[in-house]
Amino acid sequence: MGELCKISVGRKNGTAGEFGEYPYVNAGTSMSGFVNEWSEEGDCVTTPSRGQGGMGFVAYQASRFWCGPLCYVMRSKHSDVMIKYVYYYLCSHKADILGLVHEGGTPAINKSELAGLRILVPPFEEQQRIVSILDRFDKLTNDLSSGLPAEIEARHKQYEYYRDRLLSFDELAA
Repeated sequence: MGELCKISVGRKNGTAGEFGEYPYVNAGTSMSGFVNEWSEEGDCVTTPSRGQGGMGFVAYQASRFWCGPLCYVMRSKHSDVMIKYVYYYLCSHKADILGLVHEGGTPAINKSELAGLRILVPPFEEQQRIVSILDRFDKLTNDLSSGLPAEIEARHKQYEYYRDRLLSFDELAA
């Protein structure tokens, strides 16, 4: 990993809260708030460096954000290594990341051990193909998550309409 990616640690921002333009990403599986300034450009991968509950979680950051001190940021060092490919690879190898966690007090991952993590990298064209397929599945999954409840509601209304129409004997009585 260290040969493929530059790995850095975020820093504290004392103004993180409910309001701000940029997400504040730290340890854990969700944002820790918002801030009005950013420390990192998008197109990178983040994972907690220490903390409870978030170890092994990997996120792709598409746009600018503030990276907190309990979080690693990974950026590709090479133009022939897609960071989004690294993201998908790490998501599918969560056990490898969890294997790096040191317990005792606060769970943590040493940067040097994260840098030593082995990642299989196919040729750039194959990375593009893999990322394209997984992006489509991700979009479909997200569309289903948001669109499925609306579709169920529409089908329920359609069912009620036809049920009421079929069981309405007003036309037959006339």
